[in-house]
Amino acid sequence: MKFCKTISTLVFLTLTALPAGAQQKQTPVQPNIGSAPSGAAPVLVIESFTHDFGEVKPGDPLRYAFKIKNEGKADLLINSVTPG
Repeated sequence: MKFCKTISTLVFLTLTALPAGAQQKQTPVQPNIGSAPSGAAPVLVIESFTHDFGEVKPGDPLRYAFKIKNEGKADLLINSVTPG
């Protein structure tokens, strides 16, 4: 009985320690801030954040262009885009 309790405790401790060691450290992305004049800043405006394609058959190719506009007084630099 004592052997079974010891094994159970070791398994529990091992399983609780695994998630802490498995997490990857991610370095934060630093924004590329140029030399914009004081008071001037880019303003990103997106008409719609979502698009409904309706009913789609499997294998049908889909395309949609989101309209993005800069309404600010400085250049808007988009360094990377990733799907969410």
